[in-house]
Amino acid sequence: MSNSNKAEKLLARRLAGEDVARGGARVSHEAIAPAGRPDGDMKIGKSLRVPLAMFAQIDEAAQRRRMSWSALVRLWIAEGLARDAETAADPVVELHHHLDAATRALRELEGQRDAA
Repeated sequence: MSNSNKAEKLLARRLAGEDVARGGARVSHEAIAPAGRPDGDMKIGKSLRVPLAMFAQIDEAAQRRRMSWSALVRLWIAEGLARDAETAADPVVELHHHLDAATRALRELEGQRDAA
């Protein structure tokens, strides 16, 4: 049986209400090996709990900007950290601001053209 078929069967069992978890929780304090990212920046996963209504607003904002939810939240965090440190803004963050503004303007113009 292929991994795809195994995953589909496991998902079907879970959706049917079956408890499909195996084993207990494990904690590891070992370092994660770098993923070989060209920029050398390794990302870590961290849970962020937000109210459902806030998630919906963030998701809508991300869709308008044609970004993933996580990329938008990372951008906002980077902007907040730059403000908090009272340092000059990161040029990448500034470029995102300009690209976002240009994208919003483009969508507005496309909407006006389509409405005409």
